[in-house]
Amino acid sequence: MLAVAAVAASVTLSVSVYIGGNQQRVHVFSGTVSNRAAGEYVEVLGRYCGKKADRLIAGTLTQAGGRWRVENPRGLPNPAYTPVYSGTVFRARWHGEYSRPFDWRVLALPQVAKIAGTRTWIVHVVPATPWGDVGFEGKPVELQRLTPGGWKLVRSAVLTRKQSGRWGVFNYEARFTVPTRGLRLRAYLPDESASPCFRAGGSRPWWS
Repeated sequence: MLAVAAVAASVTLSVSVYIGGNQQRVHVFSGTVSNRAAGEYVEVLGRYCGKKADRLIAGTLTQAGGRWRVENPRGLPNPAYTPVYSGTVFRARWHGEYSRPFDWRVLALPQVAKIAGTRTWIVHVVPATPWGDVGFEGKPVELQRLTPGGWKLVRSAVLTRKQSGRWGVFNYEARFTVPTRGLRLRAYLPDESASPCFRAGGSRPWWS
């Protein structure tokens, strides 16, 4: 479990993530309030990537010492779940005071499909957000080759938007033609293309 703390004078916020038994991602929010009292109500707010308004993700009461902890989704006896997407910025709120923000982003994972009978591969980038379009149009995606020194850039191409039910309602794609066989390749979305909603990430490697 990876935890990163965001600290403020009145209320603190730490965020960690684990995969539950049903393979569902679970966010764990925790922290303390400055008066160290039990029974204080703390809210966790989330602002989706590209949006201007906060949404209530979870709320809980502090325990002894002012410590608090809540999970999303939350199990029995009071089950609750609020959708969370990559690029959500979390803050804790207590008596009108806010913690420092925590920007949660997952890796962008391009998908690759070969065009049958050709030496051309299509790279698909399908954003998983509630509103679909996060502005990948015109951004570069890289074709990289594995060398003894690591992954090296071969060339880049610009993503264009294409409606496709097979790859999701919002689908951005680019095409690479690789005449040479036997190369270990991957598609990689650099940080300047993946942000602000995702982190840089690569596809599963394949052989040309």
